Amino acid sequence: MNAFARSLLLTASIFTGACGTMNAARPLDAGHHQVGVTFGGPFTTQLGPPIPVPNIVVEGRSGLDPLGALPIDTNYGLNVTPLLFGVTGLHTGVSVHPLAQHGARPALSFTERVLLYNNLLDSRKPAETRTIWALNELDATASWALGHHLVYAGVSNALDLADPELLVSPFLGTELRPRGGAFAWQLESRWLGANFSPDVYDVSWLNTGDPGHGLFTFTVSAAWNVGKGGSK
Repeated sequence: MNAFARSLLLTASIFTGACGTMNAARPLDAGHHQVGVTFGGPFTTQLGPPIPVPNIVVEGRSGLDPLGALPIDTNYGLNVTPLLFGVTGLHTGVSVHPLAQHGARPALSFTERVLLYNNLLDSRKPAETRTIWALNELDATASWALGHHLVYAGVSNALDLADPELLVSPFLGTELRPRGGAFAWQLESRWLGANFSPDVYDVSWLNTGDPGHGLFTFTVSAAWNVGKGGSK
């Protein structure tokens, strides 16, 4: 992949993976559901002080029947912000949870997610520029329960399905569940594309230097457990 194509991939990631989703660090039991909204993303410094890009994702998670003894759940959502630019963005995926927390040893989960975007219905753009593109995102997450709350950390890799290449993003977050109830806040930061330093940025972003490696993102999620109950 040449530098220009990788720059396009990083830009696409800003409006896909960079907007963030609810964490899948802990499994949902079969028939249990969670709905939420995530706000935030990278910080542009184009006007001087860091200003967050107002990405908004509306999403849900649902617990599935386990694979033997392996808990599994699915996630799905809509990225609202790109609709303003004539782009429809959806994601769906599955999380598996092979290891439960045991003392200081963290729980471990893996999430496989596909993000599908298109501008086919945007009549404002020339027909030859309307297309479909997709990213695959694989997350590995370690998590520790602290009472009713959760601290988690991990690493994510985004692949352009048309031209796969590593785009690695470490992340750190916390889930705060007041009084152990059905509502939770999630605060998360990612170093998006930590292994990639483009030759040119069309827009300046908060990163590690000039031009720096990757972008720093911050997201806030509000989530509600609905249906039978919530996560373990």
